[in-house]
This record gives sequence, structure tokens and C-alpha cells, in this order.
Amino acid sequence: MKHHEIKLFVMPGCQVCPQMEHLFERMHQQGAISQFEVFDVQQNPELAQQHNIRSVPYYLINGVAFSGLKTRREIDQLLDKTDADKWVDMINDSLAGGELEPVEQAVRKQPAARAAMIKLLDDPQTALLVRIGLTAVIETLATEGLLNEHEQDFILMTTHADERIAVDALYYLSLINTPDSLAALQELAENGPLVLREHALELLQDEAMDQVLH
Repeated sequence: MKHHEIKLFVMPGCQVCPQMEHLFERMHQQGAISQFEVFDVQQNPELAQQHNIRSVPYYLINGVAFSGLKTRREIDQLLDKTDADKWVDMINDSLAGGELEPVEQAVRKQPAARAAMIKLLDDPQTALLVRIGLTAVIETLATEGLLNEHEQDFILMTTHADERIAVDALYYLSLINTPDSLAALQELAENGPLVLREHALELLQDEAMDQVLH
């Protein structure tokens, strides 16, 4: 049996917290969860700050953050998922709810979260609101060099059958701004499909103008 660890963060007065605590306690007693801990964020404000907890119940399932009321079936499904899939769910849920900061922190600290971000960007079924959130995260983190390791993923994404995804990938390459990413943009500006040539050329011109201004 896999080792599953859950940390639940609660607060007095929360109407949903007791339901999740009871659910996790029952799962722990049944052996579905190997380790279960409960923390009161009012008594442990440093933990609330460390995990950027904005609402409760907030819980870490094998280190991946989730929040809100979930059924036993939903928790079982999360436990069965791979780590990458859990990060996909966390990022998708957070951005769908308009929460950027937890995703920024996850992508900054966890390589698996960065891989999940790429998976979401490459999926045509990813909701527009989530795509907008991911773009905002990339705009924030690209200058830190954290996404350089994924430049080949973005280059490959420019060949995607979904034109929207391919065009977005051009923008991400311009934000990464490495020699390889700029070379890929230059190649697409010269030899890519017409719609990509236009976008790549515009991004290269913007980059050249930024260099002149700075």
C-alpha cells in the first residue's frame, strides 16, 4: 500500500472544517491514509504564512495543496493520481478560482508543478481563465530563469495543431529570452507558417525595441 500523508489546516468557526477532519480521520482509521495531522491556523500563524493559506479547510495531500469541501470519492481519486496529475488539479483549481499566488509559489518551488503547468498549456481543453492565469504566472517568473529548462517544451508547442497554443508559445519564448528561444523565434519569423511568422516577427521587434530603450 502506498504511503499517503495528509496535513489539514482548520480554523475555529469554519463550518466545513469538521466535515473534512471527520472524513480524513475515518480514512486514517481505515488505513487509507498513513499519516494524518490537524493544525489550527490561529494557533500556528507561521504555518498559515508559510503555506499562504487564505481560506480553510486547506490540506496537503502528499505535499500538494487543495482546499474546500471534497467527498470521499474525490479524495480517493486524488490519492490515486500521480504527483504530476495532482499538481495539474491544484493549478487548475487555483487559477479557476482566481488564485495566482499559490500557483506562483508552487511553480517557483516544485519542478513537478512546472511540468504540470506545461501539461495544462499543451492541452486544448484547458479553460481560458486557467490559460490567462498561467500566462500571468509565466510573466512573473520568466525573468527568474525558472522556466529556461522548459524552453524546448515551448519550442515544441509552437508546432501544436491548435493555433492558439502555438501563438501563446511564441510569447512564452520571448519572455524566457534565452539564446535558444530567440533563435527559435527568428527561425519561425523567417520560415514558419504565415500566422506564426507575423507573431514571431512582432515579438522580435518588441524585444529589439526593449533593448534599445534599456
